[in-house]
Amino acid sequence: MIMVSGYYGYDNLGDDAILAVLCKDLVDLGFSSQDIVVLSGNPEKTAAQYGVAALPRYDLGQIWRGLGTARFFISGGGSLLQDVTSKRSILYYLGLVEAALLRNVPVIMYAQGIGPVQSPSLRSWVGRAFRRSLASSVRDQGSLEFLLDLGLSREMITLCADPVFQHELVADVATEGKRLLLNLRPYSQWGEQKEMWLDHVMLWQNQGFVVEFVPLGPGDAAMGRALQGGCADLKVHPNLTLETMGKVLSGANLFISMRLHGLIFGALHDCLPIGLNYDPKVEAISKQLMTPFWELGDLGDLGQGVGQILHRAKEHRLDYRRALVNLHGAAMGNRAMLARALR
Repeated sequence: MIMVSGYYGYDNLGDDAILAVLCKDLVDLGFSSQDIVVLSGNPEKTAAQYGVAALPRYDLGQIWRGLGTARFFISGGGSLLQDVTSKRSILYYLGLVEAALLRNVPVIMYAQGIGPVQSPSLRSWVGRAFRRSLASSVRDQGSLEFLLDLGLSREMITLCADPVFQHELVADVATEGKRLLLNLRPYSQWGEQKEMWLDHVMLWQNQGFVVEFVPLGPGDAAMGRALQGGCADLKVHPNLTLETMGKVLSGANLFISMRLHGLIFGALHDCLPIGLNYDPKVEAISKQLMTPFWELGDLGDLGQGVGQILHRAKEHRLDYRRALVNLHGAAMGNRAMLARALR
């Protein structure tokens, strides 16, 4: 049995997509889907959606007993190891790694996006977790440098890309009129910037765009409805799923997104992504994709800035298409790392 820990079971499309790739790779590597046990916030839904076994992620008794029969423990992927939003999350994930090691279960750190980690003691713990792991991969250069700064050797870490880049580009989809997709997640400046967002939405509508709000994770839909309250013509989609995502994204001109995986999904569906840089990981993924990103501190200029970005749309499209080829190859490194570790 392989136990998998991540931010699963919370209707976050990016994490759902990571888990789908991980489960497929494990099955392709010879493991039965029923031999995969995912720690989930909604174990019944996770089990039904992926055909795996699942445990409640906070039932520590069941997890401890499960580790007694586990062959491997996989932690990841995604932005699990950071202490900016709260310390509870990083303590939980590192605590599970520690529990696996206490049970003599080999640990694999999978496609981790690390940081920021401000606490010196937590930084030290992250380094210890990686040093004691059987194998590890990180999704970006910043995460690699974080570990190297902690004194880990380069040979211990596989530099890859986000597993979702294992998907191929959905190309040659004709654009349908002028469609602008927008994703916002809860953030601290929302109260003071809400009216600015309404102004931008109405400006884009006056420029002939159909503006559609696309929820990708917890709390997003409520923000879309709040904007809709001041702009009735704004379309708010239901929460996207892996099955409905393609239909919504295909044919759109732009996808302005705060969520990292919104930018990946946009590029993969040939919809020019613009990152909203609320977190260092958004800037990091935008640089990987070679696509524009916007600082929230300069939000007032975004309405007009979209026009400047569109003026160079063909150039941006060539850039991210080239980047996707390289990122696809790098993402496959996660699977290769698993194959080496699990054999």
